Amino acid sequence: MFSQIFGRFLVEQKLISSEELEEILEEQKRARVKLGLIAVSEGLLSREQAEKINRKQALEDKRFGELAVKLGFLTEGQVQRLLQLQANPYLAFVQAATEKGIMTLEEIEAAMELYQRENGFTNTDMENFRSGDVDRMLPLYVRTGNKIASDLIGLAIRTIIRLIDSEIAIAPSYEADSYAFENLALQNVEGQHSILLGLAGEGDSLLEIAEAFAQEEFEGMDLFAFDAICEFINCINGLNASALSYKGIWLDMLPPTYYQSGVAKAEGKLLIIPVYIKNKKIGIVIAMDTQVQVEV
Repeated sequence: MFSQIFGRFLVEQKLISSEELEEILEEQKRARVKLGLIAVSEGLLSREQAEKINRKQALEDKRFGELAVKLGFLTEGQVQRLLQLQANPYLAFVQAATEKGIMTLEEIEAAMELYQRENGFTNTDMENFRSGDVDRMLPLYVRTGNKIASDLIGLAIRTIIRLIDSEIAIAPSYEADSYAFENLALQNVEGQHSILLGLAGEGDSLLEIAEAFAQEEFEGMDLFAFDAICEFINCINGLNASALSYKGIWLDMLPPTYYQSGVAKAEGKLLIIPVYIKNKKIGIVIAMDTQVQVEV
């Protein structure tokens, strides 16, 4: 999720092109972050020390970490920590961008500082952002004081990542009295709480979810595609209802349904979370304990 969010920011700021972002993402899939780059980024090694180890590797058939310990540059504990960081998406992005010659480490760090200023993030927020951990990143973008809504959004995002696409981007959530849509599938859950969960999109954007979940291609947003979206929402709500039942909160799921070209209006507020799957924008729509009327 980190690479898509930060990559979109770089494109929007015209620091790289869309084509260059695709190059970086493809390189990321192929490459594994080098321990030396991680050590320099973490401030455990200087560039000169990392280069010295790299030169020594050309003469000795030993791993980078082993040589770093042998030379007295790192401890065994530090090497183990670096190995744990090797799957970090921020560092993978840095390596891919620098090795492709698209950006330097200094340019990336400057862009990260710009991203921090633009979003008003603290240093702790940026640590969470760099981690690439979905649960640490979500509070940066999902702005709600309702714990049940926050947990449902987290569940929805994680389910999208697991079942639909592991490389998605998310934008800050926002509240609205109404939400105009072209395609909308939703399900109401009633009981100790009234919860609406919907997925909305323009054109064929929802097909990214429908086809991945159903494992088949659809001609467009027809009945069969909507059925797949509705079943996906039902899957999320089923997981959420089960989790809440362990907390003594009982809910009944109503049959999901879908609409085309209309407006959803809430007596209270709708919470909208923009998500990008393969650059196609999809809105996750949440309503908590408020009546929602859909007009088509």
